[in-house]
Amino acid sequence: MWNKGLGWRIQRAAVSAAAIACLIPAGVLLLGSLRAGERASLGQYEEILLGSKEFFTWFWNSAGYTAGILALCVPVAVLAAYGLSLHRFPGRNALLFLYTLLMLLPFQATVVAQYLTLRALGLLDTPAAIILPCAFGAFGAFLLTQFMRGLDGEILEAARLDGAGWGKILLHIVCPLCKPAILSLVTLQAISCWSMVDQPVVFLRSEALLPLSQRLSGQTFGGAAFAAGVLYAVAPMLLYLCCQKALEEGISLTSIK
Repeated sequence: MWNKGLGWRIQRAAVSAAAIACLIPAGVLLLGSLRAGERASLGQYEEILLGSKEFFTWFWNSAGYTAGILALCVPVAVLAAYGLSLHRFPGRNALLFLYTLLMLLPFQATVVAQYLTLRALGLLDTPAAIILPCAFGAFGAFLLTQFMRGLDGEILEAARLDGAGWGKILLHIVCPLCKPAILSLVTLQAISCWSMVDQPVVFLRSEALLPLSQRLSGQTFGGAAFAAGVLYAVAPMLLYLCCQKALEEGISLTSIK
C-alpha cells in the first residue's frame, strides 16, 4: 500500500514503535511475575497456585459467568440476526435502529434500569444477575445482522423451493455460512465477559460470587499480583490464538458487507 522509500520506512518505523509500546505493559507484567524482591523467582506463582484457594474460586466464577453468557448470547444473537436480516416485517428497521442505539449506550447509562429490574425479580447477588443482562446484549445481533445481509439470497430461495423450512435453512445453510462471524462473536464476547468489572461491583455482594477480574482490580493478592495477572490473561490469550483466523475473517467480511 505504501510506496517504498523514506516515507515508507518512517511509516513502518512508526507502526513498529506503536506495536512495541502496546507490548510494554504485558512485558512489565510478565517480568514482574518472575521476581521476588531483587532476584528472579517463581515464588509468586507458587503462592497463587498452591497457597490461594480464593484465586481458583474467583477464576472458576469468571469461567462460569463467561460460559453461561455465551450459552445464551450466541443463540439469541443468531436468531435475532436471522430475523432482522433475512425476513421482512413491519418495524424491522426501527427495531434494528433500537439494537444499534442500545449497543452504543454505555453500561453506566442503563445500570439503574438493570438494577431495578434485577431487584424486582429477586436476582441480585446471584449468578443470574451477571449472566442475564449480558446474554441479551445488542452487539451480537448487530454483528451477525451485518454479516447475514451479505449472504446470497439465491441459495436461500433455492432451499425454500426445495421445501426446506426456515428452521432447517437456519441450521443447515445460514449457520455454516456464518461460522466466521459466529466465532468472532464468541471470541469478542468471551473476552469482554472475562474482563468485566462494573457489573459484579453493582449486582453482587457476596465475595464468593465475585469474578477474578473484579478481585484483580484491588490489592487482593498483594506481592503475587503480577503472577495472578499473568494467570488471569492465559485464558483469553489461548482463546484468541485458537480463533484468530476465524476472528480476522469474520471481522473483515462483516466490515466489507
